Amino acid sequence: MAIAHLYLAWRLTQSARFLSKRTIVRWLPFIVLLTFYCLPITGLITYGIQGRLDLLEIPKPITYWFWFGFAASYQLLTWIIVLDIIKVGAHFLQYGDPQNRNRLYSKVVWITVLLVLVFSSIKMYLNTTQIDTQQVELTIENLPRDLQGLRIVHISDIQGDQYTGREEIAAYIDKVNAQDPDIVIFTGDLISYGTDYIEMSAEEFAKVKATYGAYAVVGDHDYWADLSNVEPALESKGIPLLRDENRIINVGKVKVLLTGITQVYSKRADPEKVRQLTADSVRVNMKILAAHQVSDQILNEARNNNYHLYLAGHTHGGQVRVPLFGMTFSASEMETEYVSGTYKRGDLLLNINNGLGFTLAPVRYNAPPAITVIELN
Repeated sequence: MAIAHLYLAWRLTQSARFLSKRTIVRWLPFIVLLTFYCLPITGLITYGIQGRLDLLEIPKPITYWFWFGFAASYQLLTWIIVLDIIKVGAHFLQYGDPQNRNRLYSKVVWITVLLVLVFSSIKMYLNTTQIDTQQVELTIENLPRDLQGLRIVHISDIQGDQYTGREEIAAYIDKVNAQDPDIVIFTGDLISYGTDYIEMSAEEFAKVKATYGAYAVVGDHDYWADLSNVEPALESKGIPLLRDENRIINVGKVKVLLTGITQVYSKRADPEKVRQLTADSVRVNMKILAAHQVSDQILNEARNNNYHLYLAGHTHGGQVRVPLFGMTFSASEMETEYVSGTYKRGDLLLNINNGLGFTLAPVRYNAPPAITVIELN
């Protein structure tokens, strides 16, 4: 981000110089870019004074401004580099008077800045607040009649906290119910931190209406909050938390096997336990595996044992996917190749749900919250 800002500061201050002789105007781009660093500076000062750092204690405007600057800067960088390439081409072609060319370039740069900032702010707001419904069709050979048209709604990472409150979770669950789900599977992270939001998040999640019930697996933040707090909150409301176990769901006259595995940072799945669960010889008509994170070992066992679906979350779809030259990049891509959406691995369909809430950044960019509707045929 700092490297991008150094380039932007150089180009924008140069452009301002051609449009105004006032010193404040010429230095304004540099000053504005510096304000984006209020969050890390505040964090360092807080840590230096208190010896600890809680990002949630930093004023929200500072946090929002930093993440807006983070995403918008890369969006802007792409266009400024494009304009610079055009400018270099015009220079070599000796197109027009150099002074007029520089003045025109400067005007176009500042129009671009304005458009990109407006676009980025609107996009960040919509990507943070608007819930996507992703429709997935899963074709299975010789599917029993009772399973034809079955609607499995996959959700993840509700992450109840001071940013994702009762209203936001209620809207998410309303969207789930609007899909008329037969089964709802939640792949972990009911809350973001602590224990204050467990009961509220569980209460709203419990309003889900599914013909054959809702089921959950353990997420990283659930594990850190202590499962002795999370599990009773869910199960008292009729939502079982599957912790390395199999559950049979009766759908009409047929059976669906749901395998829930705990795969989080602090408790990696035991390979032998995964083998035992996935090799269960019980006769079923469909197999679903759910875990918070994807691992190659679990993926391979699911494929080897003829599972149809592997559902996971964790990545938030990248949450803040910064754009550069038509591509997007996120921290999640450094951890896993499975960031968002569906992936086909042989006959196994892997789905990664974007979830609802946040980690670190209280915003989303190019990774809106989502629910996934998987319909069988």
